[in-house]
Amino acid sequence: MKKTQLIVALLIMGITLFIGCKKKNDDNNNNNSSATAAALVIKTGAQSISPDEKLTYEAQVVDSKGNATAATGVTWSVSNNLGAFSGNVFTPSASGAGTITAKVTVNGKELTASVPVGIYLPAVFTVVPSAVIWSTGAGTIPLNAVYLGTGSVSGYTYTSSNTAVATVDASGIISFVAPGECVITVTANGLSGNNKVVVPVLVVGMPSVTLPVVRVAVNPVGKDMFRGETATFTAKAYNSSNAEVSSTFTWATQDPAIATVDANGVVTAKGLGNTIITATASGITGQAEVNVLPDTTIIVTPIMASIGAGSSKQFTAQAYTVNKTTKSLSAIAMPAGLTWEVPTTGVPIFDIANVNATGLVTVKSSATIGLSTVVIAHVASPTIAEGAGLIMVSDCNCGTTTPGVDHINVTGSTTINVSLTAGPFTINATAVDASNNPVAGATVKMCSDNMAVASIDATSNTVVPAGPGTAVITLCNGGISTTVTVNVTF
Repeated sequence: MKKTQLIVALLIMGITLFIGCKKKNDDNNNNNSSATAAALVIKTGAQSISPDEKLTYEAQVVDSKGNATAATGVTWSVSNNLGAFSGNVFTPSASGAGTITAKVTVNGKELTASVPVGIYLPAVFTVVPSAVIWSTGAGTIPLNAVYLGTGSVSGYTYTSSNTAVATVDASGIISFVAPGECVITVTANGLSGNNKVVVPVLVVGMPSVTLPVVRVAVNPVGKDMFRGETATFTAKAYNSSNAEVSSTFTWATQDPAIATVDANGVVTAKGLGNTIITATASGITGQAEVNVLPDTTIIVTPIMASIGAGSSKQFTAQAYTVNKTTKSLSAIAMPAGLTWEVPTTGVPIFDIANVNATGLVTVKSSATIGLSTVVIAHVASPTIAEGAGLIMVSDCNCGTTTPGVDHINVTGSTTINVSLTAGPFTINATAVDASNNPVAGATVKMCSDNMAVASIDATSNTVVPAGPGTAVITLCNGGISTTVTVNVTF
């Protein structure tokens, strides 16, 4: 089975430090010297992956003439305790945004390069590019959000965690202000479930070392396509003065089973999923993301569920055809051979749930509160996209629906912004019937999808800010639920 790839990847080159050095002439001990320069490049680029994926990184050294050689003896690391490296293979162990750093010593000098990485569970929509590394003064980048589902999106909201590094406007265009790190959060308004996609951004300064090419920009930086479609990508090369230079580009694809590219940059979509298209000039590589959308997709319901340890939840699946123009869905009969699966890691603490042949998910009684995984519904067809539902281990069991309960009413806003120092707060929610009358004896239970951001105090029935970030609070009575988003800041 092909891995879940609802979260997709991108972008350009990872060069953050250039080293110039001089070789001493020992024979005559005069001031004559030979100047050399080198750059370390992470060809893998910026990526966003799901927690159950691994990622192999590749680095190369580019000399002052533009000659590239594979880097050997590279030391790899990742920030924010997001995982670990075995050689050049990265295995995530936590969710969030961070930086992958490569270090290597060349001619006695240390070269360093960094690229951003994001590790997140699938959202109900996708964004390309899903991770960005860019230079100041190199122009803007548009984000493109695509939703293939049965809900209704009333628009997307874009926010930057640090506008001193990068800003984003109401249409999703990122502008790069100064070197640094931030994340762009994209929210699909009107959708329930995991309706946020986080795009990690790393902004680097323009290097001053003299190389034939220091930056390659591919246009477009990301594109959604359907199988069989073609699109022409273009590339431009720039020197350290940020001036365009004439170059010959070598085009390549990281996964030809998903998309191929010819010598002129013409990309052909082949199979479902996402891949990276590269253009290389004088050893420097620019990258763009291609996301090949399905003609037929499976939607799992619910798209997100909080399940208490030892409890079960029934999931269902429905197949839909996708309109290539409007991207709207039309329900069809489920193709034969539907299979349910909860991916396993081989690490008992992270393998928190099982699913049977009918889609009934059971969370292990030993599961740690706050951990997450996905349940996948798929058929044995390379043309039909699998569906996935998010499973979160909660500290509650919603129990049985009280007779008469139709929905949950929340008093006040369904988005709450609080400071980490604000202390516990209450969400006023009531289980009501179809006429909005409170149902006698119906209690509302609260569950948090991110205990590291907001936990639930069961004794006082309050929400306790625990750390910066975003948490979705599910308020439920049996199978009836609604959600409130809590944004916690320092």
